[in-house]
Amino acid sequence: MAISGLDAILANQAPMATGETKASVLGKDSFLKLLITQLKYQDPMNPVDNTEFTSQLAQFSQLELLTDMGTNIEQLNQLQGSLNNMQSLSFIGKTVSAVGNVVEYTGNQIDLGFDIDESAADVTIGIFDKDGAQVKTIAMGPATQGNVHCLWDGKDDAGNPVANGQYTYRVQATSFDGKTIAARTYATGTVTGVRYDKGITYLIIGDKEVTISDVEKILG
Repeated sequence: MAISGLDAILANQAPMATGETKASVLGKDSFLKLLITQLKYQDPMNPVDNTEFTSQLAQFSQLELLTDMGTNIEQLNQLQGSLNNMQSLSFIGKTVSAVGNVVEYTGNQIDLGFDIDESAADVTIGIFDKDGAQVKTIAMGPATQGNVHCLWDGKDDAGNPVANGQYTYRVQATSFDGKTIAARTYATGTVTGVRYDKGITYLIIGDKEVTISDVEKILG
């Protein structure tokens, strides 16, 4: 059976990819409307073929199943995100050690901790605002191997106090023979809070923030 205009509409749709049906190309609502129209205006002397009608119903059922599956997956993802957020609250009160270079300036001096694999002849720390602009350069000079601490008073290179907010820091260390020494920034302390931002969970450790994926040790 052919319905005037209906076959033309179906024929003019974009080519179907492997595994696609007319129903998935048109969309659930559009395909259903065309199917109802086809039944409503069919020629009584030449009714729709049972095989063709069964095939169309099968396509619609397949689309319905895929639509429901997509909705269920989205709901599961939302549920998983909520569960992860709930689990992150269990870190509060625990002492953790994590890799990270994010600090939160609130008006008090900040301890910029890092590790170096060997003693350095020269260490320089760059501090950057949330836009990536460097606001402070600290020339530490020599530093011994292991854990190193440097205090930042919250002032920029001009001696002016910076605005409260989030900053990052990077460490450049050079050996006595002029080679670059690997430096790893870290945060160790008690988790006092949790912050969620754009799907990422941050643990607040004093004036620092680290992602859960950066936690290396949970000490207690």
